[in-house]
Amino acid sequence: MKRQSLFNFRSHPTLHIAQMKENKNTKLTDYANLFRLQIPSDPKFITTARNFVFNLARDNGFALGDAADIKLIIGEAILNVIKHAYLGRHDKPIFIEIKFFKEKLEIRVRDFGLKANLAKIKSLDLGDYREQGLGILLIRKLTDHFYIDQSAEIGNKMIMMKLK
Repeated sequence: MKRQSLFNFRSHPTLHIAQMKENKNTKLTDYANLFRLQIPSDPKFITTARNFVFNLARDNGFALGDAADIKLIIGEAILNVIKHAYLGRHDKPIFIEIKFFKEKLEIRVRDFGLKANLAKIKSLDLGDYREQGLGILLIRKLTDHFYIDQSAEIGNKMIMMKLK
C-alpha cells in the first residue's frame, strides 16, 4: 500500500517553490558575510547580542578598539528599542543583521514598536544632555554612518556603518 504525504507539496501555497526569473539588476545576497540574530526585548539578552557582534567584528578583521566601539553601539541600539519602541516590554522581537564588507561593517537593528520621534532625538551637542539621551549621541560618534529608516508601516530600522 502506497503511503500518502500529509502535504501536497505542489499545491500547498506556503510550501510552493517559485521559479525565479533571472534579472540582471537582482543582487545576490552574500550569505557568507551576513549574520542574523533575533532576541527578545528583555535586557538580559543585551550581553549575549553585544558579545556575539564583538566576536564577529574581531573575527572579521576589526581592531580591538573598533570592536569594543561596535559592542557599545549594539548595546545602545538594543536599549533604545526596549525603552522607546517597546516601552520597556520584554516580550517583543528585536532583529539584528550584521553584514561584513571588505572595508566596513553594516549593522541593522529592526523593531516593530512605536516609531521614533526623530524631532525629539537629542542633538550632537553634549550640552544638550540632561538625564538621558547619550545613547544616540554615542552611536553617532562611534559610527561612520548612522540613520533611522522609518519607511516601513510599523517600527524602526536603525542602520549603522563602521569602517575598518
